[in-house]
Amino acid sequence: MKAKELMTKDVLAIDKDERLQTVIDMMVKHRVSKIVVVENKQVVGVVTDGDIADELGALKNKGVPATHLHASSAMRRKYPAVTVDTPLDQILQALSDDAGILPVIHDKMPVGVITASDVLSLVTSTKPLADIMTNHLHVVSPTDRVIHARRVMLDHHVERLPVLDGGKLAGIVGEIDIAIGLSRLKSTVADNHQPAALQRFLVQDIMQQTVISATPETTAQEAVQLMRRYDVGSLPVVRGDRIVGIVTRTDLLKLVPR
Repeated sequence: MKAKELMTKDVLAIDKDERLQTVIDMMVKHRVSKIVVVENKQVVGVVTDGDIADELGALKNKGVPATHLHASSAMRRKYPAVTVDTPLDQILQALSDDAGILPVIHDKMPVGVITASDVLSLVTSTKPLADIMTNHLHVVSPTDRVIHARRVMLDHHVERLPVLDGGKLAGIVGEIDIAIGLSRLKSTVADNHQPAALQRFLVQDIMQQTVISATPETTAQEAVQLMRRYDVGSLPVVRGDRIVGIVTRTDLLKLVPR
């Protein structure tokens, strides 16, 4: 199988000089977390919700709102790209190693894009999530500061964190939630009050309280169907009201037949 059989041909792209706030708005509107960046219709980078969160939180941008920053300030200039004839093995390797988005390029022009979601349709395994999920969880509480949650994500290379309250699953917070939250804070709080506001900026202010979850008995194929139906990148695995693990798109990509 090659890229041309997997790619989404309708490429969502944004100009490098577009405002960062517009990038966030596009991500929310189209329910995506990664976007191709172009200049003169040619691919020059990719930008993710995590990249935006880091750019908005950077000291050099203290007091600078997302409406005053550009896509080029947050985008990754080094990124993997594929052609329509790139084979599945190389696609899976690139998706596992980098930003999770692969522009499909012909003569420097984007003709398609591949994400983990596009490839997950190939998963047919009936292996239970108990055999796949990550048991060593990184979690936060509703009263943890957002800057702490972001640090946990960076330190452990994860894009989403379960939110536990009294040991029970109360929500989930992802990089897109942090990017949106920081953008809102920086646009509504005066520059001189932002340091204090960040200290009061808590996970409960931005977390998603409706969580799509699975059980240890849920099969890999069923997990893929849940992810695609609800457009989520991870599934907390629960037994009763307690979380026992988490499974991500990356975990499930390992089950794609080679």
